[in-house]
Amino acid sequence: MPVAISSWAQQLKPSPTLEVKAVADGLRAKGVPVLDLGIGEMNPEVRVPDLIKEAMAEALHADATHYTPQNGDPELISAISEDLERFGLEYSDEQIVICPGPKDAIFKVALTVLNPEAHRRRLVMFTPGYESFENIPMLVTGQPPVILPTDKDFLPDPNQLDDLLKSDDSIAAVVLNSPNNPTGAVYQTPLLRELADVLARHEEVAVISDECYRTIYYDDIPYASIATMLPEQTFVVSGMSKEVSGTGLRLGFVAGPKEHLAALGVVEGNASSCVNLPTQRGYAKFLQADADFSMRHAIREQLRVRRDHLLEHFKAAAPDAIWKRPNGAFYFFPNMDAYIGRKAPDGRVIKDDIDLAKHILESRHVVVTPGTMFQRPGHVRFAFAKSLDIIEEAMKNLGEALAQLET
Repeated sequence: MPVAISSWAQQLKPSPTLEVKAVADGLRAKGVPVLDLGIGEMNPEVRVPDLIKEAMAEALHADATHYTPQNGDPELISAISEDLERFGLEYSDEQIVICPGPKDAIFKVALTVLNPEAHRRRLVMFTPGYESFENIPMLVTGQPPVILPTDKDFLPDPNQLDDLLKSDDSIAAVVLNSPNNPTGAVYQTPLLRELADVLARHEEVAVISDECYRTIYYDDIPYASIATMLPEQTFVVSGMSKEVSGTGLRLGFVAGPKEHLAALGVVEGNASSCVNLPTQRGYAKFLQADADFSMRHAIREQLRVRRDHLLEHFKAAAPDAIWKRPNGAFYFFPNMDAYIGRKAPDGRVIKDDIDLAKHILESRHVVVTPGTMFQRPGHVRFAFAKSLDIIEEAMKNLGEALAQLET
């Protein structure tokens, strides 16, 4: 009898963004000039700062390739603690754990606060939302997340959350993501205060605050975190991936209540041992050097220019789309329902956003991610951390692809 694949592994969905990347890579391998607005990363258009590369190289040449403590390299932990203080968050070194990537950090928080044997074991996610929020609770408890849809501006409803927590005693955690992937929406202080007031009445519920885009706010909107309002229940997650264009370097961190972070450190030590030391040294040197946020704000300004360029050209390319200006991150998530139901040149009816994304890719070689993959059908996600030339050409091709569709 062959070795079986576990039911847990079989029930997981593949990462949609990595699936989209695989399609784009396959086309490139065939020599097709792909314009990729699908994958959510800045490299190579926005590069990892040289300071990080130099510090990593220095660590390698100094043979700093040994294990670190399970919670992370003390130099980096101290640098993160000091950096969090600049965001208005106070965490001692004992309240921080380094993980191999922000996604892994979220997984380790889930392993720490979701008990598969308890009645209270479910996680709430707001949609549209990051796809890993669906799979991670399945891995930990075998239970899918409880879904709460956001409003037309992609913002959560505190009253809806309150009603759920009052009526369902199986909820163990709520995950928030601001600035948001895939929408670019930002949860500002008044909304976070309302959410914190609700969650404070349910002190047994953990809050996972995914702040991977914590430095990418536009239009003079200030940083805000529910952790400043609800520190005893909140686990803050961030890292290098989006902040410094270090998606492949795989370094994230968690900051949270001391007792829980001690347990999370044990989880980390058993699951991963530690994150590679040269990357930890590189990020530490960066945070120490960027105390005034000048380097991170320079990256943000590059992204703001790209956002504005995309929106300027999108208006002409998709005049029937309904959209909201993203205030953070580097994603744009328009409603494309007006184009669904139309016919492609070969007579094929565009049935949904997945068909629409396929048509855009096949006809004009522009990669976008269908909104269905983020639990919001009828939309598509554009990742705009690309060069201005790529954005402009992609919008031109998008307009041509949409113009081919007949009502």
